[in-house]
Amino acid sequence: MGRYFIGLRNPLRNQQGAYILITAITLVALFGFAALGIEVGRWYAIQGEMSKAIDGAAFAGAKNVNNPNITDLHGFVQQVAQANFPPGLLGTDTPTFLVGDDGNGKITVQGSTNSINSLAKVLEGNHSTTLIGANGSAKLRNAEIALVLDVSGSMAGTPLSDLKDGAKQFVENFKDQENDNKFALLTFASGVQKPFNMNHGYVSPITTAINGLNASGGTNAEDALAQAGALPWSDQSGVPPNERTKQVVVFFSDGNPTAFRGQFRFNGTDYDGVAALGGAVVYLSLQRADQQYTLYSVNKVQFTGDGKTTGTTACPNTTSGGVTNKLNTRWYVFTDSTYGLNSYGPMSSYGSQQCNIPQAPLAGYLTYLATQMAIDNAVAIKGQGIEIYTIGLGAVDPAFLGNLSSGPNFAYYTPDSSELAGIFQQIANILKLVLIS
Repeated sequence: MGRYFIGLRNPLRNQQGAYILITAITLVALFGFAALGIEVGRWYAIQGEMSKAIDGAAFAGAKNVNNPNITDLHGFVQQVAQANFPPGLLGTDTPTFLVGDDGNGKITVQGSTNSINSLAKVLEGNHSTTLIGANGSAKLRNAEIALVLDVSGSMAGTPLSDLKDGAKQFVENFKDQENDNKFALLTFASGVQKPFNMNHGYVSPITTAINGLNASGGTNAEDALAQAGALPWSDQSGVPPNERTKQVVVFFSDGNPTAFRGQFRFNGTDYDGVAALGGAVVYLSLQRADQQYTLYSVNKVQFTGDGKTTGTTACPNTTSGGVTNKLNTRWYVFTDSTYGLNSYGPMSSYGSQQCNIPQAPLAGYLTYLATQMAIDNAVAIKGQGIEIYTIGLGAVDPAFLGNLSSGPNFAYYTPDSSELAGIFQQIANILKLVLIS
């Protein structure tokens, strides 16, 4: 019994007492590590919030580098950062933000704050605060944007008016970057016109050109895309992806392709022209490729042949009402290695200079050419690293426009022209966002 009382008075003299002491020391250590872990977790949270504030401020600064309404850009960036990371956030003191720029649109932000410690101070005593910092940068990327707009006859009236409003608003979104970005405007009907080539200082001339648009002619989407691909886009080979100019085509149409550009021979003379559909048949007149809707003197283009002069051609003329019709236009595309007669099954049995091929297969062949050439020209554009957004209205086939576009997120369609302005604005918002890197 005596030994028992002595053991209670002197716990270190027995094994049970040793366990009690070790357990107490271990608990203190575990609580200390837990407290430090909580403190470290808060430091990481502070740094995460500061990084978000800095990134947001750098983004806002880069976006407004050329904004004439902001006279103190550095002060503006600091205000954005301070609004996103106010004093006292997550137990900190007043943060400090330093802003810099390289003169070429790149904004850098460095931030720091002190975490006011509580648990860590109890454990170590000397560390009442911990300095936490972060930095970030953003730069406004340049852009090259081509607007390709359908002004065919079906656009007359309200659709054209709504298209004008949407297209002008789209361009206006990029007004403050006129010295850095480039724009082009192409319009197409039977022929393709280029009111403004890829260049700076675009808002006023493009707005004026859009205001002057009228509707007439067919839908020559294939040549519009061919000419869009041939614009003077910047060569970006060797440029790092995050420094490349954003290159975009915004293509609008309200109808399926009804025309294509090709070489034709009539009465011994070669023409660079456009053959188009007139309803379900090939339109009788060859049209100019460089004008919206202007006819050559070549008529009866739907009557195929060798294109030779009277007296040398193997195709006979006909006379009706005292008028002689030269039924003899050669379509050079018939021998094209990609789009020739064999590419369209119903035409494979005809010769390349055969006289008067029937309308039924000829009109189908023209539709095939106009559609396939447009798709192939879009593929060539995308192969250059240029993105294509498509906007469809009314009777146009959304699946066709989807094939032209850079993917499902790049294709828009509406049956109502009043929604065009909203679609153009959506695309502008997307582009303005991705132009910050």
